[in-house]
Amino acid sequence: MRTFKLLVAYDGTDFHGWQVQPGQRTVQGVLEEALGKVLAGEAVDVHGAGRTDAGVHARGQTASFRSGTGLPPRALRAELARLLPRDLIVRSVEEAAPEFHARHSARARRYAYRLMWADDPMHGRFAWKPRTVPDPEALERATRPLEGEHDCSSLQAAGSSPANPVCRVARARWRTWEWGMVLDVVADHFLYHMVRNLVGTALAAARETDPGATMRRVLAARDRKRAGVTAPPQGLCLEEVFYAPEGRA
Repeated sequence: MRTFKLLVAYDGTDFHGWQVQPGQRTVQGVLEEALGKVLAGEAVDVHGAGRTDAGVHARGQTASFRSGTGLPPRALRAELARLLPRDLIVRSVEEAAPEFHARHSARARRYAYRLMWADDPMHGRFAWKPRTVPDPEALERATRPLEGEHDCSSLQAAGSSPANPVCRVARARWRTWEWGMVLDVVADHFLYHMVRNLVGTALAAARETDPGATMRRVLAARDRKRAGVTAPPQGLCLEEVFYAPEGRA
């Protein structure tokens, strides 16, 4: 059996998330259906590095699967390009080490969340317009306390499955783009709805006298009720997944 690594991008608007769900159009389901045709009926399980929710996008999702096919990676990519819909692209295919697993081998992930200050039909599928435009400097001060190692229970969706709430956040910074601002956040792992809850909390904290102190209090509370609203999914995009260099554990 061979292990294949895929770099995948998709517009999540018309997908019901990554994970296969009966009767729903999902990224995993569409990929597995296309691969079944390419592999002459062989059923494969495609694993993604991030289980993105309905409406969430990806430009750097990593996926993996195992197969007994003799096809070279370039042929797999060419056949997938022929079969996949316009809102799902496999950017690259390569053969990986037998033990590689897109999710379990990942060391960190990078997400972006895009805010726009005015309605625009070109970007409405990929960014969120909040009711009020925040002060950019206050928004940055509200988010910076996330950098480092923290218990992020306050930013985890209420009622979600138990997970290690301590996250090592390597970066949580805002930058400007043509229509607003983008949050760039990197961590070793993310809790369910963590980035979307972070955005809603940062917007609320930015309205306070001391945005950074407000965010620190939210984190210290370890209580979802102390955080802000959950930002909608369309602004969120999985940008990149990081792995150890080949040959290193």
